[in-house]
Amino acid sequence: MRAIIISRIIFVTGIIVLLAGFYKAWNMARLNQFSDYNPEGTATIDWDTFFMLAGTSLMYGFILIGIAEVIRLLDGILKKETVTQTPSLTRPTEQESVVFSQEEIDTAWKLTREDEEKIYELYSDKAILEIRLANLEGYCIVKVQDTSRPLNPEIKVVDVGGFSAKDVQDTEKRNKILEWYYQQ
Repeated sequence: MRAIIISRIIFVTGIIVLLAGFYKAWNMARLNQFSDYNPEGTATIDWDTFFMLAGTSLMYGFILIGIAEVIRLLDGILKKETVTQTPSLTRPTEQESVVFSQEEIDTAWKLTREDEEKIYELYSDKAILEIRLANLEGYCIVKVQDTSRPLNPEIKVVDVGGFSAKDVQDTEKRNKILEWYYQQ
């Protein structure tokens, strides 16, 4: 979120540099020539000065806009591809305490290491007590415990099918999976 805000600020700054630079170049390149025939003067433009000043502001404005676009693209890439960390290096106690109960489930899919890492990344601020495969492919049931509260685990339905794990927001699908889980 911060990267997008910074990117927008830099982009707007680049546009302002472009516009202010062109205005400054136009203002400084105007010459008032006074003569005996026209005492008010005639406005002409010194094109060398205009292009020199406008060129530098154009360059600086484009550099700022380019930096803003690079930040926006890198933020988009970061959101698509999650940074994978090995759970054993970052959370050794959680890794040892997780109970995998896959033997009871007759599913055609298995939980991969990447899926586990997605779940650990989603609940990095909580202790994961249990990860269980759901009856629908690509979904898991995760029992988590908030480390700052007394023992009261929450049961979450997680979709691990995408680039990152997400809590299931579809109430119908979540209720169907939880109903299956409680019948086990």
